[in-house]
Amino acid sequence: MKRKVLAVLLAAVMAVMAGCGSSAPAETKAPEAKAGGDGGTASAEGNGQEEKTTFKIAVVLHPLTKDEDLNNKEIYKQAEEATGVHIEWIPIADSDAEDKVNIMLASDLPDAFLGLISESQIANNMDSFADLAEGDLLKNSAPHVYSDYETIPGGLDLVTWPDGSIRSLMTGRQTSYENDAMGIMFMNKEWLDKAGKEIPKTTEEFMDVLRAFRDGDMNGNGDASDEIPFEPSQSDWCSKIMNTANPWGIAGTDSADEDAYKMIKDGKVVGTVNTDEFRKFLEYSHQMIQEGLLDMEAFSQTSEQYHAKLNEGVVGCYYTWIPNGDMSDAAAANYVPVGEIRAEDGPGYMKTGAQDKFAANRTGFAITSACKDVSRLLEWWDYMSSTTDLKYTSRFGPKGEAWDVDENGQVYEKLPDSLTDDFTIENYKYTYGMVDYGPLIRKDENANVLEDIAWTSWYRIECVDKVHDYCLPVENQFPIRFVDPAKTSERTFIETELFAYIKNFTATSILEGIDDASWDAHLKQLEALQYDTWLQWYQDYIDHKF
Repeated sequence: MKRKVLAVLLAAVMAVMAGCGSSAPAETKAPEAKAGGDGGTASAEGNGQEEKTTFKIAVVLHPLTKDEDLNNKEIYKQAEEATGVHIEWIPIADSDAEDKVNIMLASDLPDAFLGLISESQIANNMDSFADLAEGDLLKNSAPHVYSDYETIPGGLDLVTWPDGSIRSLMTGRQTSYENDAMGIMFMNKEWLDKAGKEIPKTTEEFMDVLRAFRDGDMNGNGDASDEIPFEPSQSDWCSKIMNTANPWGIAGTDSADEDAYKMIKDGKVVGTVNTDEFRKFLEYSHQMIQEGLLDMEAFSQTSEQYHAKLNEGVVGCYYTWIPNGDMSDAAAANYVPVGEIRAEDGPGYMKTGAQDKFAANRTGFAITSACKDVSRLLEWWDYMSSTTDLKYTSRFGPKGEAWDVDENGQVYEKLPDSLTDDFTIENYKYTYGMVDYGPLIRKDENANVLEDIAWTSWYRIECVDKVHDYCLPVENQFPIRFVDPAKTSERTFIETELFAYIKNFTATSILEGIDDASWDAHLKQLEALQYDTWLQWYQDYIDHKF
């Protein structure tokens, strides 16, 4: 009996001494007693209970989250019970993320970042992130994650750097139909009916509708001068001014303005901001300014000012995800999606967005070099990646509330019973789940569209249907892969000044107008700021020259 007790004690001592050297495969059930690696701090839970390891993780905090204590989320409760890993969260608001993360990278690294790190931040700070490929660490400590990546065509290549290292893991969904179209234009149907107009399909019809919105006292307050017919905004992620260039065939795969400064046509990278179509878009937009149809504050207003206008009921049309995220449900019900708007002097309408676009965040979860037990933290992440149920618990919260499984074993979204006027489906999902910051959900694990799917999802899908055919097809999309940090730095060095110039020129031209002299000066300035060199960088990228 004494020998048996001694054997147990010896095993426990050896487990503690193992520390951060563990490379055992992840388990999907609660593991036996684990080593107390210092990722964090190990603390005994009492006689007969496993020790827990604490890790510090900096995490993006979505503004819709009602409960900022992430350890109250169902997925992290289950993961802690199963793996013995406790997380000390460092929540960072999305608006403060870039500055705070850069400070952390320079001085005080957490054990990991969740939803905060960009490709360029890794490229510029490679040594600050653990190499998960070294010694087959990812394969051995996170077998479910590794298997997911092997299942996706080129999946491992998506997270592998040119030197063979893996510095981050993917979060979110592999593909997402709702995300393909990015921001969609919505127009006030009540105003359209009052003006006796139909949803416009050409730039001429669009201008005519905006004039009716301007002159008709559409909000019925007796003041025909307080309406804003068209309200883009540079302060909002999907309301950028370059959306307005879509009728002239200028579009990016993502909502950022700079994503539309280049396009792929017939296998070649071409510029857009040096074309006749770009000039026509600027001239058309300036005409809207001259006629009081486009808000002059679109380039200067804050996000708060922008949303205040939407809530005041004075906006005729604007770009957004779906209107109910910007105003009351009653007001949002008046807005309908606008499909194709063609320019008669353009090459054809193209919609900002990408068909069947890869939607996962390749740098969503990144373990840093400060972590002293990378294997243990990987096992925690792997547990949450081990089943479809756990992935959706991470995404939307407890099973049976905002999501469930049908009789065929397929996941579907639904409306939870606990919703109130102040606690919407989106608040619910971000409070009890992580939405796009949980483990990768592969394409065949995506939710079905069933009758009781959440309103925000099925309505968004119906809206995307109207423009999806005009989003950039696969052959016009840039391939996805990491490149050598030196090459990234080469490109970003050009972009800093180039992007600032193009954005300023765009705003100035729309607000003040453009003539032949200013256009010629613009073309010369693009040349001086190495626009052609920047385009060639992307040509070399798609040609795999680096």
